Amino acid sequence: MPHSPSSAVRAPRGFTIIEVVVIIIIIALMLVIVIPHYFSEQKAAKAKRVKNDLVTLNSAIEHYALDNGKVSGVHPTYADISKYLDPKSDIYRHEGRDIFGDAYGPFTVGDRPTVPEKTASRLSEVVGEDFWSPFQ
Repeated sequence: MPHSPSSAVRAPRGFTIIEVVVIIIIIALMLVIVIPHYFSEQKAAKAKRVKNDLVTLNSAIEHYALDNGKVSGVHPTYADISKYLDPKSDIYRHEGRDIFGDAYGPFTVGDRPTVPEKTASRLSEVVGEDFWSPFQ
């Protein structure tokens, strides 16, 4: 039995330009929300890493002072304290520099190391000054 034109199966139709534009707008809005949050989280993770580096350096300075009989006010170099760092740690592998390449230091026995000014500035939009306490 021959098919009449009215009973023929129609091919599925594609998306209209309006539907495509609406989908693109929805995706763009999602990206506008997600991307800044992603970069903010990345910076917050970097800030935590810098603070962990400072804790590690402080411990290394204290060990250096104890092992070498140094008193407050002595200024060890990074080479002096690197012997007290884990060779697998980021701070050791980056030779006493933070994630932006800024050097930690100068170091002083009896004082905590401080966050490099440029690093604090770069991360200030995600962490406040109180975040760095007691390494200010």
